[in-house]
Amino acid sequence: MKTGLIILGIIIGLIGLIFLILVIGAYKRRPKFNNKGFTALEKRLLEIFTTMFDPELADKFKKQIDYFENKRKWRQYWDKSMSMELYGNQDLSEELKYPRRDESKIATIRFKVNEEKYNIEFDTYDGRIWGWKIRPNPKQIQKIDIVEVTSKKINNDPNEKVEVRIEKTESKPIPDFNGVIGEILKLKPIEKAYNPLTPEQIEMFKQKIESRLPDGYLKIIEQTEGLEFKDFRISGISEIQRTGLDDGDYFHLVEFDDGVIATKENDKNGELYFCHYSGGLIDKLGTDFDKVLKEKI
Repeated sequence: MKTGLIILGIIIGLIGLIFLILVIGAYKRRPKFNNKGFTALEKRLLEIFTTMFDPELADKFKKQIDYFENKRKWRQYWDKSMSMELYGNQDLSEELKYPRRDESKIATIRFKVNEEKYNIEFDTYDGRIWGWKIRPNPKQIQKIDIVEVTSKKINNDPNEKVEVRIEKTESKPIPDFNGVIGEILKLKPIEKAYNPLTPEQIEMFKQKIESRLPDGYLKIIEQTEGLEFKDFRISGISEIQRTGLDDGDYFHLVEFDDGVIATKENDKNGELYFCHYSGGLIDKLGTDFDKVLKEKI
């Protein structure tokens, strides 16, 4: 009896230890919001970034950077990279914004520190700098301000007028759907559906996604610009969000309470992934969108 209690105590202790390790691991990956300024490395790379543009645009970038430096931001160190997103733009003057209003990469800089190769990608959204990603993980060199630039590239012109806001209109009554949505309707009712975009609009948004969108998703988009169920939603093609994770960017196709079904940037095979909100975990799901969606719900 005594031996049994000892063994039981050891098992409970081991379970508790494993749980503690998992909690600590998840905590370390939790996004860190702060109002601290930029690092020495980031400041130097931002200086290089602004010189890539004409004087008027460079001045706007400098003022945006000054504005955001001590505002709320999200910096996350992953195993192989670092992500930064800038917030606090409620009172950012419209005069400081540029014509491009879509979400996209704006510039890429490749550089070396101590002969180690790195790259930084700057993102834009709503006429202002949104953030950046540095690969590989730059945590050990953040205090360094001397870099060797090996290449610079403007990915998308900030002065190009790109307006991508689409006013979605709700479908009333909810129409009949064929394909995988018709099958799902036997199990779950749709709470909201939206009228589809025109073929020309769909094609425009397809060109913006740096990944192959699965055929099953595109067949749904031909019928509707997004669907909302009680416990998940299928994103319209005009509102697909991008998330920068450790090994690249992922585009949200279906959103659940615990994560998203997504495609990965530059993936030409149509591979699907489930990106968990907690722990930064990613599951590979295959290429059959209909099958993946039915299994998840």
